[in-house]
Amino acid sequence: MGRYTQLLFSALFFQAQAQPKNASTVLVPYEYTYLLPSGYSGDLNLTFVNGTKTGNDTIDSLLHSASQAPFIAYDQEFSDILGANPATQLIEQRPSDDFAYEAGVWVPERNEVWFTSAWSHTIYSFNLATHFVAPLNTSERVIDPNGGYYFEGKVYFATYRNNASYAGGIVSVDANTLQVEPVVNSYFGLRFNGIDDIAWATQGNNRYMFFTDLEYAYLHYTNLPTTQVPANVWRWDATAQVLLPVIGRGEINPNGVRVSPDQRTLYVTDNDATNVVGAASASWLGPYIYAWDLNENMFPVNKRLFAMARQGIADGIHVDDAGRVWTGEYEGVVVRSPQGKVLGVFNSQYFQENKGVDGLPIANFALAGDTLVFLSTTRLWTIKLGQTVVSSSSTVVN
Repeated sequence: MGRYTQLLFSALFFQAQAQPKNASTVLVPYEYTYLLPSGYSGDLNLTFVNGTKTGNDTIDSLLHSASQAPFIAYDQEFSDILGANPATQLIEQRPSDDFAYEAGVWVPERNEVWFTSAWSHTIYSFNLATHFVAPLNTSERVIDPNGGYYFEGKVYFATYRNNASYAGGIVSVDANTLQVEPVVNSYFGLRFNGIDDIAWATQGNNRYMFFTDLEYAYLHYTNLPTTQVPANVWRWDATAQVLLPVIGRGEINPNGVRVSPDQRTLYVTDNDATNVVGAASASWLGPYIYAWDLNENMFPVNKRLFAMARQGIADGIHVDDAGRVWTGEYEGVVVRSPQGKVLGVFNSQYFQENKGVDGLPIANFALAGDTLVFLSTTRLWTIKLGQTVVSSSSTVVN
């Protein structure tokens, strides 16, 4: 028996044991991610399991099976996250409306997940018990909401500027009263470009809000005023009331942002796909996830490359209680170990309408206890996991 046939046999045996009633998880041996038969081909514009051809019938058959499955496991740890019988449920679908797109914020005291639409500029609430989905009835309209983060009883939403009078910024929404309050909207009178995502961190009694700002608003509006500040990662010191840029555009074109559960690492996703900026040395930008240490003063230092998206970009990012990093990518929701190893994928081809080819790619999702809320643009799904990945008292409820 050859090496590749042995690996395939092991994969099929794993499926039979772990999924006796529902073979919904396909295990792809991790070796296939870095060693394939000579003469293989890969397509940058397709996912790994869809766009890779090896000429080996057993491997190609396994990759095809994986492309049709909801869950693709590259490591036993991902199978442990799923449990023996992960349950998927389609909550709502709107074929002509990208209503389930961004944010993905678990609000434990309401047992809800709040998320934002792509084009209708609406915040929705999804009740995890009743499965009721409705626009969030805030004290006043939140204009052009994008990413969000739950922190100490409030949800903070990034908003972007429009071509009217709204400058964009960050607002908070009280989880109980739904009262809206402005937090940040200016840097010495200059407008932000398009604030995308937010993450809070703590050190003792001090509170820090990191957020990303990039040229995003132009995707929604034409004839915008000229950009006034570079694309940066910013830090708002809520205790000292000081706003500072802490990572500049020479290092990253920032998108998603999160802090590790031990509050010592800052993760930021880069907004530049390889097929846009070019391969090899054509640009220093790319579909990267970077990590910085947070020093004793909670400034990011010691930048390092954490991971790279296989297709498109890594957009929304979350961390769980075990320090694993989850990202919304063109391939789906990708789960990595704290060391950057891909453990598995919630497959966009299965969960996204039009097989993940037409329309918007996956941008975000929510981790709510033992449930993954999958924002599949025109569809809203839940996946019941085999373990609680984020507890309601966690430092990374987000």
